Amino acid sequence: MAKIIDNHCHFEQLTKREQKQALANYQVVGVASDCQSSLQLLALKKEYNDLSICLGIHPERINNYTDFLMVAELIETHCHQLVGIGEIGLPYFSLLKMSRAEQVRFSQQGLILFEKFVKLAAKLDQALNLHCVGDDTWQAISYLERYRIKNALFHWFAGSHELIAAIYEKGWFISVSPEVITNIKYQNQVKMIPKEILCLESDGPWLYQGQRGIPEMMIATAQKIALLFNCSLSEILQTSQRNAYQIWRIK
Repeated sequence: MAKIIDNHCHFEQLTKREQKQALANYQVVGVASDCQSSLQLLALKKEYNDLSICLGIHPERINNYTDFLMVAELIETHCHQLVGIGEIGLPYFSLLKMSRAEQVRFSQQGLILFEKFVKLAAKLDQALNLHCVGDDTWQAISYLERYRIKNALFHWFAGSHELIAAIYEKGWFISVSPEVITNIKYQNQVKMIPKEILCLESDGPWLYQGQRGIPEMMIATAQKIALLFNCSLSEILQTSQRNAYQIWRIK
């Protein structure tokens, strides 16, 4: 089998040693969080030709929303070097400590930014690497439908049966993080996802039980998923690879 694809990793945040080890053994889709990380990923793409990258603004980075024009220009200028746009989505965690009035204001700003990115993806025929949480995902789905987005990955997704069914029906995909290895609640979420749309991710360098997330953790993730679905490890790996090839058009 070809190198296992990590569908969602903040590659620019890994140490140089972690970056080299990752690309020696895995194929990585690096996602941006803002303009600065977008520029960093473009520079790393020059250094590591086999690195795959997405550019965008993380929806929880509310203070970076004003960077849209700069990031959009980078996406348009370098679209031939990208496999997608991301990490984009809708704010959720950043709203929890806000007043109701602030939540309404920033939610609206998040929706406006999200639509701009989805519209750009439709224009450039780019896939989306998405951060969506809970019932707000219905709003994201409505925009993806409006702009007829073909390829989308809902990273580390947890939601209702109805949301998962809607993602499945549209032919989009869901990636599973190493959180599934130890988190029983997340394991129950993952069991609701149709096996056919599963992908693997590290979301590195996010910490899992104090351990830095790196692409290597996808193996243990796949092993846990195989146990949850009572199938073989190879089936999970092959499914993730097949789906990743479709989403990112990686050859």
